[in-house]
Amino acid sequence: MKRLIAILLSVLATLGSAWAQGADSLRTVEVEEIVVSSARSLRDVGVQKSLISDAVLKESLSASMAEVLAQNSTIFIKSSGRATLSTASLRGTAPSHTAVSWNGVELASPMLGMVDFSMIPSYFVDGSEVYHGSTSVNVTGGGIGGAVALSTTDEAPKGLRLQYIQSLASFSTHDEYLRVSYGTERWGSSTRLLNSASENDFPYINYDKVGHPREYNKSCGYHDMHLLQEFYLNGRRGGRWSLKMWATDSSRGIPKLSVDFRDDDLTKAWQDEQSVRTVAAWRRSFGGLRVAVSGGYNYDNLHYIYQFSKGGGQVQRAVDSRSLTHHAFGVADAEWSIGNSLMLAANLKANLSMVESEDVAPLVPVGFKGRREELSSFLSARWKPLESVGLAASVREEWRDGRWSPVIPALFADVTLLEDWGLIVSSSVAKNYHHPTLSDLYFVPGGNPNLLPEEGVTFDLGVECGAERGALEWGGKVTLYGSNISNWILWTPTIKGFWTPENLAKVKSRGVESRANVAYRFAPEGRVEMNLIFAYTSSVNDTEESAGYGNQLPYVPLYSASAGAKVTLGGWELRYVWQYYSERYTSYSGTSFGGGVVDGYSLSDVALGRDFELWGVGVRAALGVNNLFDVTYQSVLSRPMPPRNYSATLEVRWGK
Repeated sequence: MKRLIAILLSVLATLGSAWAQGADSLRTVEVEEIVVSSARSLRDVGVQKSLISDAVLKESLSASMAEVLAQNSTIFIKSSGRATLSTASLRGTAPSHTAVSWNGVELASPMLGMVDFSMIPSYFVDGSEVYHGSTSVNVTGGGIGGAVALSTTDEAPKGLRLQYIQSLASFSTHDEYLRVSYGTERWGSSTRLLNSASENDFPYINYDKVGHPREYNKSCGYHDMHLLQEFYLNGRRGGRWSLKMWATDSSRGIPKLSVDFRDDDLTKAWQDEQSVRTVAAWRRSFGGLRVAVSGGYNYDNLHYIYQFSKGGGQVQRAVDSRSLTHHAFGVADAEWSIGNSLMLAANLKANLSMVESEDVAPLVPVGFKGRREELSSFLSARWKPLESVGLAASVREEWRDGRWSPVIPALFADVTLLEDWGLIVSSSVAKNYHHPTLSDLYFVPGGNPNLLPEEGVTFDLGVECGAERGALEWGGKVTLYGSNISNWILWTPTIKGFWTPENLAKVKSRGVESRANVAYRFAPEGRVEMNLIFAYTSSVNDTEESAGYGNQLPYVPLYSASAGAKVTLGGWELRYVWQYYSERYTSYSGTSFGGGVVDGYSLSDVALGRDFELWGVGVRAALGVNNLFDVTYQSVLSRPMPPRNYSATLEVRWGK
């Protein structure tokens, strides 16, 4: 590690010396979605990456990122319904194996190591990139399954711009969005506000009870408020400054299980959360050199309560848990483009996390206090010996909990075979490590400070193509991948009555990710678009001594797919989205009290919208129907999901 740090500092110094050399300007060519028409840029050599387009994000302003990713990527979102815990499984790995960032801020809880995507409004996201498998090493460490990078744009409009959205939906749901932006040649400001609330009391048929009674989703109303404030400034001597702050105040009920036979309204669970995420950044280009420095602070206060009725109107709290998290970080980046054939990059990041968790309801309080200091260094080189051939290598090393990790290497390559058809073959291989969370290590009772990092080796091979011929555009991509993960961390019961984590399992994952899209313009203002996403994910327990040896991991569908169609004509827009997931196991052994399997399901959503201008103000009105065919389904065992439901949205825009 000392050698890597020395090399890193040398590279940063070398890049710094290039400031006055006037090297060729940095290439910033971006690959949009999966449609390509020329050789890949240096930055994307060998990269397996999916982009959520701007159009999709704009169409989904009233949705969370859980819904957006479920419909537009190969990520499986394990959800208990709207405004409930929604976690991601990428390439058959656990939620903690998907690294998630927002403007460079790590969103995963240092305590639990995972992200609740239902708490991320798409209204606060302008760009979304999904890095698959080994490609995530270029973004961060620990993303054995991959990484999701979310961002907001750094450009504020010139002059004043206003946007207001009002959405009303079934089950007493209402959402309000407001954005005020103002910018000049030198500085800009953007303020976004979101207020979302719902009774969330949808009806369902309870097939877990005798007679299959009709019941209502109880104790699961919610009220979320979000504020995003951004400032931008162009320095007098060059460079771009930015400051971003995202604050959240949330109160959410936890829905009852369909196997919960308590019929009183006093037995319930809920969670309150207040969080603040801040990041300040500076970036500047010097010819072919780009440098960036950023730092920030995150605060999170999570309060979870479960109470039950004692009769006679009396209640007792079985759980009263509060968790406080503080996280500070600093990052330095440098990227140097030497002509059009060589790019060098270096990154250094430091993290400090402190967690305090305590449940005061039991007679003997449980919880822990934990602290983690981390340092991560990264070096990469991307080279194009020929215009049609790209090669890249990177190395990452991390220090945490007083020890250095082994070096994390990665190799990437791609070859453009037919430039006119955008035919590119790419491949990569990488090693990665995911460290235990603070809860895994220190929770009382049960934490295991002797846990080893989970270790994974990932490889993939992809073929993509795309072209535009007159009014027709099309593209497609197929990726084969595999990964072997050892030291998989499992929480298992002990004879003392509590659970503890151990390095027990080996996991083998093999699969196929594919997507295709086609668009045809049939009139000056008429266009039809269709897309299809399909994934085959075989992620099995490869621990021979385990009772579940050879079984698919819990909540990983073997097959998943989504499809969409959109027709636009003269300001009108009609959209249809279809999703499918095969059955999922609910435990590592493939058996559980609840039957061991959650049935597969498919869903259909449809929306009709119209854009027009009224007195110089842009207006958009839309009607939507979710779960069009009123399917009864569950994403998580014993967690009913909403039946057919409706929404109406009105958006008003002023300013250019």
